[in-house]
Amino acid sequence: MKGALPGRLATAFVVTLATLATLLSTGGTALAHPWPARAPTAEPRQAHQLRDPASWPAEPAVTAPIDGARFRTAYIHLCGIETDAAKQAIAPLILTAAAASKSDPFTLAALGYFGSKCDPGFHGKGGYGLLSIEPEMYRVAGAPEPPVDRGDLTSRRLLDPATNLAVGAALLEMWQARHQELDEAFGGAPHRSGVAHFVWGDEVRSSGQEDLILTARRRMIAAYVGAPDATRAAPLGITVVSPLEAPPRVATSGPGEDRDGGARHHRGLDITGTIGEPVRAIADGTVIFAGANVPGRSRKGPIPPDKIARYANRNLGVGGIYLCIEHRPEHHIVSCYMHLSSYLVSQTEHVTAGETIGFVGRTGVKVSPPHLHLEVRVDNHFTNPLRTLGDFVIPPKATMTYRYVMKAKRAKQHLHV
Repeated sequence: MKGALPGRLATAFVVTLATLATLLSTGGTALAHPWPARAPTAEPRQAHQLRDPASWPAEPAVTAPIDGARFRTAYIHLCGIETDAAKQAIAPLILTAAAASKSDPFTLAALGYFGSKCDPGFHGKGGYGLLSIEPEMYRVAGAPEPPVDRGDLTSRRLLDPATNLAVGAALLEMWQARHQELDEAFGGAPHRSGVAHFVWGDEVRSSGQEDLILTARRRMIAAYVGAPDATRAAPLGITVVSPLEAPPRVATSGPGEDRDGGARHHRGLDITGTIGEPVRAIADGTVIFAGANVPGRSRKGPIPPDKIARYANRNLGVGGIYLCIEHRPEHHIVSCYMHLSSYLVSQTEHVTAGETIGFVGRTGVKVSPPHLHLEVRVDNHFTNPLRTLGDFVIPPKATMTYRYVMKAKRAKQHLHV
């Protein structure tokens, strides 16, 4: 729920990881770089990463030709732009740019989702346009010439959606073609593809951003092909689906971990997500709470869906905006979904497995990246959601975050011996 790591400590962990990865990949010796590393002017969005990126299953492929109407529908779903005609019009431009560079349109769409949340007018932290392309990254003396006209690597040109996508598609193919060669020359953290280089440049310092982008790609492909939700018979006697689309999803923190310096313990499972991403009911049931944890009172509710947005920017307590659903009244099996930005359902409403009930947010969170905090209770006893979700999630022990938290905990215990 609330972040396990102070912001500076979390940043230090990222730097430590990059340093360790570089040393391990070079046997502890300094690398002789062929040119100064091309890199973003600002640190990319914080993201958790797996200890072994190769543990991800193979990413899905889509058979050509791509159906333009279905692609547009899937893009609208990914971006959540049902009422924004201008942003919807970007979908055919993505297909055109991808075809010209022989790149994957779903990856391009996912890069736009990660870089700008599908906003072609985006400008922030040195990046411009839909794909948040940073011109300065490609102006390093001695580095290879980019496969695009340098005149297109300007803020004005990159704010044109067609140019941004054409440039981005060509750059993506450049990174894809050279990522193994660059890894040998620059070292860095383990990752899977040139997508990581698109974010980091020559030296990849974390695979977490690549994981978020490829997760968005899987979400879009699932919407494109109309893939039915995978189901799982949980030990609780209920059939469940993943609370977030396109599993497996990375879980970064589980029950029992320290919070607030050990003053309390974590009661659920944190699953990495993106702000605004749909949260779904894991099983059929009835909403028994819809509200928020407001300071001064442990919970305020019911709050109707059309009123909950006013709480999104308040200083909320543990859990923030949240929902709880009862699945089997005779055993009081309940799932709760916390840190939401908003929700769509009302208290006493019946919901079905896979139905969108709310959206990922950061309400009630101190420092952690956006995530869904999921709790599963049986007869008012907290259980481990990992047992309920199974392989819908990659467990916290597989992440670097967990490794660092445990290392810090052991060091703290050693100091008190």
